[in-house]
Amino acid sequence: MDALNTNDLVPTAPGAAARARPGTKSSRKGMRRRDRGGGARRGVALILVLTTLAILTSLGVDFSYSTRVNLKLAENLRDELRAYYMARSAISLTRMLLHFQKQLDSVGGAAIAGLQQMMSKMPGAAGATGAPGASGSTAGAAPPASSGGLGIRLWELIPIDSNAFGMLLGGGSLSDMDPTAMGADRDPADLAKRAKELAGLQGLAHERPPGAPPLDKPLHAFSSFDGSYSAKITDENSRINVIGLDGLGGQPMAALTQLRAMMAPPKYDFIFNEDDANRDRVQRDDVIIAMKDWIDQDEIGTGIDPTNLRSPFVSAFSDENGAYDRYTPRYKAKNARFDSLQELYMVRGVNDRFMAAFGDRLTIWPDINSKLNINTSDPQQMMTNILIAAANPNDYRLQDPLLLKTILQEIQMRKMFSFFGLSSADFVGVLVANGVQVRPELQQANSPLNFLGSQSDTFRIAATGRWGRVEKRITAVVRYDDLLGKLLYWKEE
Repeated sequence: MDALNTNDLVPTAPGAAARARPGTKSSRKGMRRRDRGGGARRGVALILVLTTLAILTSLGVDFSYSTRVNLKLAENLRDELRAYYMARSAISLTRMLLHFQKQLDSVGGAAIAGLQQMMSKMPGAAGATGAPGASGSTAGAAPPASSGGLGIRLWELIPIDSNAFGMLLGGGSLSDMDPTAMGADRDPADLAKRAKELAGLQGLAHERPPGAPPLDKPLHAFSSFDGSYSAKITDENSRINVIGLDGLGGQPMAALTQLRAMMAPPKYDFIFNEDDANRDRVQRDDVIIAMKDWIDQDEIGTGIDPTNLRSPFVSAFSDENGAYDRYTPRYKAKNARFDSLQELYMVRGVNDRFMAAFGDRLTIWPDINSKLNINTSDPQQMMTNILIAAANPNDYRLQDPLLLKTILQEIQMRKMFSFFGLSSADFVGVLVANGVQVRPELQQANSPLNFLGSQSDTFRIAATGRWGRVEKRITAVVRYDDLLGKLLYWKEE
């Protein structure tokens, strides 16, 4: 018997022998299938890598953008803070200037009173005892008693501006100073002493804690900064005080007269002859009555009695809130003083057209008993002052532009060349000299109904601070007191 082959006893699957032998057709097909599988796996890895790179790139770009935005925000906040304190600096400098103005007015008033007393005792002066002074002579004439001070307005002469202060007060370091500026004469020994003192001051400026590096730059004088500031001062007493409508004595009549004269010109008819946004058509006197009802203490509507010079406003036995009940939304009159000039928009008849025409001639800040200062630089208000003083604001002569131009030029000349300033009596005198009939109460300086004055004690300051591309605005209203002025209003923008 032949010997058994062990290979014959192992069962094999069909085609197994062929796969076991390299070089056969079936072996080559298997290798190609394995190659295709490996290529597919390598493509998935490439997609994963590209996707990861794209995600990381987007995250990096977003992080970089956020970083730049945060940096810019931080820079803007830094510049905003610097600009804010620049505006605060302008406010502080303005209040200091107004404090000096108050002192100048006080000194000027005392000087004028002394000058009047001295001139009244001079031979030939009008009113002197036993003086033979000729009638109508100007020799020995005293300055007007109603001026109250010198005609010097510092806040109009000195600009509150960082550029102006930089040119005025800017300088180099202490080492650049001349020893003679410290009071030294030309004696060599004295000059050497002063120079040594300057060197000591410069050394104090460079003193540093132990181990700290010395300062690279010397100590500089004023205005060594990069920002800027400026301020505009407005005389609130030269504007019409709306609060006077609810005053006592002659104040209501004065406020009524001033507001009527302000709104009288025919060029403002379009404001009162057309409906406003609330579909309400309000006449001139109705706007004045609405202002009075807004600040008075009652709920009763007001009427006007022009024959009563003391109390022109009377009770009309109506509801002062009737017009506001028709508005959407409805509201009621405040029955208290205005908190800001913007609150006037709540009053019936006061809209954008009204404020565009009259907003810069109205105020709520001066004392209720203060007088209207005729020393204003606003041509529109000067024209209004002429109509206020006229006994008949509708006089045909006041419609003559040549006459009005002549009056304004004479007023400007009086203000320019009068050391004692333009008083209310001077203002009335100019009108009378040009043939304008003036209210009789204004021709008496001591009359309680005389509402014209020449002094101011309340001012509005509009300060602007700039640093880089950031600008901050602060509006403040101050009134004279013993310090730097009582702060009445503060608004930051």
